[in-house]
Amino acid sequence: MSRLAVEKAKELHDRYPESSIPVDIEKMAEAEGCELIDWPFLKPVKEVKQGRWIGIAHGLDSRERRHLIAHALAHHLLHCGNQLSFHQRWQGEPARQEREAEAFAAYILMPPKELVGVITMSVWELADYFDVPEELASQRINEYATPEEIPNWNEACYSVL
Repeated sequence: MSRLAVEKAKELHDRYPESSIPVDIEKMAEAEGCELIDWPFLKPVKEVKQGRWIGIAHGLDSRERRHLIAHALAHHLLHCGNQLSFHQRWQGEPARQEREAEAFAAYILMPPKELVGVITMSVWELADYFDVPEELASQRINEYATPEEIPNWNEACYSVL
């Protein structure tokens, strides 16, 4: 888990305290200087970030669209250059940047203070609540949990049993 990605997501939430759940990631991206462009990309391309432009493929469901916008916003805020997302496994520096972008997307769309109140929900219920893909909800509570969150979540899970 990338501390930088978590801190940047927290900073953004602090900058936009009026945000509600689900987070209006399009509004947030535009407020951060990005311009969203719907584009008829050919598979496997779903999202491209170039400078301040974020291209998003036509026809994505809201969960995937929101996830990809948050992912691209992470690249905008954390990394230099342009990114083209095939959602493949990368190695080296691209892998680190992709992991950071995924952690940021998970934290910006599923903020800690909102997540703590609903942590006993199943992964699919969390995905519904936050309007994110189930895979991202699972990653958020498993791979991207902070050391401070894990004991609370374990306690919440055991109290449900």
